Amino acid sequence: MSSDAFSRWAKRFRCEAVIDSAALLRKHLQRIGLPDEPEKLVEGTILCVTVAGEYSANEGRNMKEFLSQQSYRPTLDPNSYYSFTFNLREHTYGRIITPLEAKTLDLADLYGHPWHNIKMCGYSEIRIARLDDADLSEAEYENIEKTITDDIFFDFADDEVLIAFDRIAVPGILVAYLLEFGVQVVLED
Repeated sequence: MSSDAFSRWAKRFRCEAVIDSAALLRKHLQRIGLPDEPEKLVEGTILCVTVAGEYSANEGRNMKEFLSQQSYRPTLDPNSYYSFTFNLREHTYGRIITPLEAKTLDLADLYGHPWHNIKMCGYSEIRIARLDDADLSEAEYENIEKTITDDIFFDFADDEVLIAFDRIAVPGILVAYLLEFGVQVVLED
């Protein structure tokens, strides 16, 4: 898929946020317990979707379908079920919409990705919520925790990364904290 498709998607996403005065994004941030900074969510989402899309394309996934799931106002259907909101080390936040099985993302690739614009690598946490605003069920908590653990530890050894899951901090939402053992990577100019 061409970079033009991502550019068109990003322009549409920004425009919808402006038209809506970012009300939907404010509601999302409030629901998942992040600061009321929708401008960070707009730009971070564009950054995360672009990078995740590039990784997915390299793995042969359908980019047209992936981008169609990433709308400003996602619809609840089998291809759009959860929001994974990444905290890029307090610099910005990025939301990616996933299907029910939540296997369209390579979380390990995103965790190791160098974000040159913020001069950091990876993310510090993911907040997972249902798009229909219902609380995650016990089975969903378990399935999502397994998906995250399997994905991260496919690429990283268990002595390289610590994953801690929190089901209590934000009711109905799963928070996954990731911490690298050793020094946090800061990119130089």
